[in-house]
Amino acid sequence: MARKVGVWVIGACGSVSTCMIAGVEAIKAGLVSRSGLVTDLAELAALPLAGLEDLVFAGYDIRSTDLLAAAREVHGFTGLLPDGMIERIRPALAEISSRISYGCSVNCGEAIARYKSDGLQEEETPVARIVEKIQADLRGFRDRHGLADVILVNLASTEPYLSAPEQWRELRDFRGLIANDRREQLCPSAIYAFAALDAGFPYVNFTPSAGSSIPALAQLAEERRVPHYGKDGKTGETLVKTTLAPMFLARNLRILSWTGHNILGNRDGEVLDNPANREAKIRDKDETLRQLVRGQDVFSQVRIDYVPSLGDWKTAWDFIHFQGFLDAKMIMQFLWQGCDSALAAPLVIDLVRMTEYAHRNGEAGALRHLACFFKSPFQVADHDFRNQFDMLVRYAEERTRAEAAATAVAATAMPRP
Repeated sequence: MARKVGVWVIGACGSVSTCMIAGVEAIKAGLVSRSGLVTDLAELAALPLAGLEDLVFAGYDIRSTDLLAAAREVHGFTGLLPDGMIERIRPALAEISSRISYGCSVNCGEAIARYKSDGLQEEETPVARIVEKIQADLRGFRDRHGLADVILVNLASTEPYLSAPEQWRELRDFRGLIANDRREQLCPSAIYAFAALDAGFPYVNFTPSAGSSIPALAQLAEERRVPHYGKDGKTGETLVKTTLAPMFLARNLRILSWTGHNILGNRDGEVLDNPANREAKIRDKDETLRQLVRGQDVFSQVRIDYVPSLGDWKTAWDFIHFQGFLDAKMIMQFLWQGCDSALAAPLVIDLVRMTEYAHRNGEAGALRHLACFFKSPFQVADHDFRNQFDMLVRYAEERTRAEAAATAVAATAMPRP
């Protein structure tokens, strides 16, 4: 019997979510290949993960729109979803759109607030009531569709950087912020994470926003025995950086400076054009390099600029100045241009499948074996992409052996005819 899995998406009509949902529906319709799915690699193929046909989508957005309009918008940005494809999956997009409602925007900052629909009225609603509504929505979704589990996935725009209040350290204090409606010390990603984990639903944060990557919510996940992970999906320039930097170290080539200039359009770029929102993203990118170079004194600079005409085609130019034998100073440069949403969408599907599998097997807390998917992986200090990927492969091998052993035990316990 199929095990249906719910995927509740925050930012459900954004570019990444739209590419993910449209991509799954297009794969199911036989219109595109499964290229880009890490969980389709031979190293992970033996794991009994949920099938794409078993995923049921719903979610929140703060804009007044639907997936059909969002798909056309994405096509305008990327050229990835032509009219013929959209027409073939139109019924599925319409059905999923009926399950998308207004989300939370408490203390989301002015760059995100400008997109809020007039229908989103929550200024007078206490945060505790917002949490209750999120939990009721998740439970109702699960029960109406007979779902075995629901994974809450954050794909919303990057929130303004919020210096962690002291009350984020202990769970009882974080609960106090919610109970006392201290919304100035809260943010949507952490509210969503609290609501999901407290109700027993796994949470995945693909954004640079705080989400569950704070001590109080890590405590909650352990207390409720629920898996979670994040933050900030690693899709482009940083993916290359975490692959290249270890190469320089392995050759004992001293990195003198590494500067990166990122330009992008669409809504993500527009939100990141605000300095408060951009800071969280830049912090993750810069900290990744700092961790990789192991204390070397490296001049590091990261820029992110909004270029509307680029749409979803994110372009990064990196300049690496390094020193070798005889103190010779040399240069390496690379240019990365990729469709940001098309790079991110399959990774979100992978994370949903891996997180559901972990929950099904009784795993709880931070899923550190998923570090290779993130720029700022929670509770993992090693940013070397190869080492992170090896963690994922070792996990798959261990789980595969455990699955085989359990099957063998079950077979010997069966009564003989």
